[in-house]
Amino acid sequence: MQQFPASLFSDGPVPKLLDIAIAVQESDGKLSLDEEIQRYIRLIHRDGVADWNCSVYASSGVLDVAADIVARSGNLEAFPSEFRKKSTRAAGDVDLAEYLRTLAELVRILDRQGVVEYSELSMGAGEFLQTFPHLFGFEIILVDEADHPFADIVRSFLTSEHPYCHERAAAYSTEAQRALVLFPGADGLKEHISWATRDRLHEIVDTINDHMQREHS
Repeated sequence: MQQFPASLFSDGPVPKLLDIAIAVQESDGKLSLDEEIQRYIRLIHRDGVADWNCSVYASSGVLDVAADIVARSGNLEAFPSEFRKKSTRAAGDVDLAEYLRTLAELVRILDRQGVVEYSELSMGAGEFLQTFPHLFGFEIILVDEADHPFADIVRSFLTSEHPYCHERAAAYSTEAQRALVLFPGADGLKEHISWATRDRLHEIVDTINDHMQREHS
C-alpha cells in the first residue's frame, strides 16, 4: 500500500523544479540555478491560477516531503520511476535527502526576496513559452495562410471559431496586449517569435476588438 500520494511526484512542481536543476547543471555554466528558480517563481506569482493551485511555498513543501520520505526509507523504491531518474540525476554525488532539502530551502529564500522584474532578469525561453502559448501556436495558422494579409488571417481565424470564439479571442488579445506592454520596441516579440512585430501585435488586438464589437456587442 502506498504510504504517500505518489502522484505528487509524477507531475507538478517537484518534477519541474528537478528539470530546472538538471538543465542548469547540464548547461556548462550558461544558466544560473538562482536565476532559473527566480523565473519559475515569477511565472507562478504572475499567473493567478497557478499561484492559487500550487503556490511556490507549497512547491518547496512538497520537496521537503520528498526529502523526509527518502531519509526515512533510505531508498527511492516507493517513488514513480520518472522521479527516481530525475532526482538521482539532479543530486549527483550529494545525499538525495540533503539535496532535496537544500533545493526546497533555496526556493523559499528566493521566494521571500520577492518577484524579480523583467528589467532585472530577462524572460527565459521556458518562461516565455508559458507566458505566450497562444502567440507561439499562431505560427501554425500563419504557415497555412502565408499568402494573405496578416489582419485577414486573424479575421479568418475568428470567423472559423465564431460564435464560440470568446475564450480564444480573449487569450490572443490578452497575450498580444501583454507583449505590447512588456516589449514596447518596434520589434515586439520578434526575437522570440519571428512574425510578432509591434505592428502585428496591434493588428491582433485591433482585429479582435473589431470582431467583438461587430459580432458580439
